[in-house]
Amino acid sequence: MLVYSDENLEVVHRPGLSSYILVTFNEMEMQANGSRFWGQRFCEKADIAALGFISRRPNWFPAASIEKAAAATAPILRQTSERILYGHSQGGYAALRYRLLLDADIAIAFCPQVSIDPAAVPFDGRFTRHFAPALHADMEIMPEHAAGRAYVFYDPFHAVDRKHAEWIAKKQRETRLLPVHMTGHGTVRAFAGTARGLALIECCRADDVSGLSALARTVRLAAPIRPYQVALTAIARHPAWADRLSTRFGNGFSSLERVNFLYHRANRHIRDGELATARGLLTEAMALQPNNPGPARRLQELDARIARASPT
Repeated sequence: MLVYSDENLEVVHRPGLSSYILVTFNEMEMQANGSRFWGQRFCEKADIAALGFISRRPNWFPAASIEKAAAATAPILRQTSERILYGHSQGGYAALRYRLLLDADIAIAFCPQVSIDPAAVPFDGRFTRHFAPALHADMEIMPEHAAGRAYVFYDPFHAVDRKHAEWIAKKQRETRLLPVHMTGHGTVRAFAGTARGLALIECCRADDVSGLSALARTVRLAAPIRPYQVALTAIARHPAWADRLSTRFGNGFSSLERVNFLYHRANRHIRDGELATARGLLTEAMALQPNNPGPARRLQELDARIARASPT
């Protein structure tokens, strides 16, 4: 049932039999449609009471809208004695940023950002295009936003996500960092499935860090994203090994994963002076995703470099 809506987000309520209420925040690829929310299938299968906060676009849940939504949903939140916040990427940011506002007992965040303000995080330009000063003033996660305990899951081999996670842990008290190796920015997908989701939540409720670490080890080994992530990580130091992994497992990569691999492998070829090979990979990436601006921009830069190097 839709219980709040404005120009930035919607909130959907799902009653359930759980002793806690799960407050979810969506990742940027999912957008509000008036009825669905992030984590809905999981909550339905496990009959979990939920409030789903859904953004209308990738907007990192502006504070003004969340404050109004929190007031509107306060009677629902007060019906249970335990509130668990749950989100990935922009949703992970919201789960940590609004811990105190929503009186959270627990926040579970996957690959969160401390902010998308380029002045606050000059090391991360992935989401700068979504930053709007009018919406995101003072959006940085700060110590005064903390409440209860937080659990931050991230891939330590993903340098930017690791920096965000470590920064957040320094800023917010009672924050536990849980590495999930070789899952990239898709760490949350390693925990897909009702049994895994419930195990994750119960370990967090019990503050069982050793249990969470064991669960993280188990899920990362079985994660579908693992071959892609290992191949991508190998490009920097072991490019030949990365090529072998791509040959063996590449048919299982998603279109975006394939494009990302080709893009980063091309960059390594450029670094090694193998410009013609790099050009072929970028051309292949563009054919797979013509609307992806990254390979197109890199190919344009590469062609300009080749032209400058050619004898006139």
